[in-house]
Amino acid sequence: MALLELHGVRAGYGIGPDIITDISLEVEEGGTYCIIGPNGAGKSTLLKTIAGLIPPREGSILFEGNEIGGRRPDQILTAGVCFVPQDRTLFPEMSVRENLVMGGYLVRDREVLEERMAFVLGLFPLLAERSSQMAQTMSGGEQQMLALGRALMIEPRLMMIDEPSLGIAPQVSDQIFDTIGHLSTDLGITVLLIEQNVKKGIEVSEWAFVLDLGTKRFEAPADVILDDPRIRDLYLGKLAAAAKEESS
Repeated sequence: MALLELHGVRAGYGIGPDIITDISLEVEEGGTYCIIGPNGAGKSTLLKTIAGLIPPREGSILFEGNEIGGRRPDQILTAGVCFVPQDRTLFPEMSVRENLVMGGYLVRDREVLEERMAFVLGLFPLLAERSSQMAQTMSGGEQQMLALGRALMIEPRLMMIDEPSLGIAPQVSDQIFDTIGHLSTDLGITVLLIEQNVKKGIEVSEWAFVLDLGTKRFEAPADVILDDPRIRDLYLGKLAAAAKEESS
């Protein structure tokens, strides 16, 4: 049994049209998976639907064999599914330490909370150095570290990360991806990742799902996906269409 299973999932915003249509996929425990596809493919919508931020209109979402589709976000978080959105949604006027404490709000045992805090600060030494700094005064890369650290405070089984390198300097981005690579190999956390830098996302993943126009077009091992001619056709085709539209 896969850790996460989606069967025929459709979802969209409000009364608008479907953004994702008939998506089915499986995520095995302990691996890192990358979702790739052109802008507008429905990648972020998919993660938001799994996280409970958008209710599925149709289909089934199973986590460890239990239906989570349609549950509240806090219930899905309690089950062990954590979502790190691309806007990071930190508490800007709280310190690094206070943000981490908020990430562990489900933990009632103070000693356990402090143990997790020590673990996260050990994983991100920069956060330890700046534990009293306000989140809003940190750089984009530092905020991304804090967002990942806060997510780790609940010890998730599945961590979904949306565009971790967005707006971050290349050198800091490398550090972020090093950490993401360790999540599954060293910590046993399953990772479902969206990344604008396809090459970077693929490098830390074992498997890739390719989305376009709201549906899964195909999937393949990460080490062969970039050589698949369908990837070139998908991205080059979108770029060509956009250029034609702009010139007309």
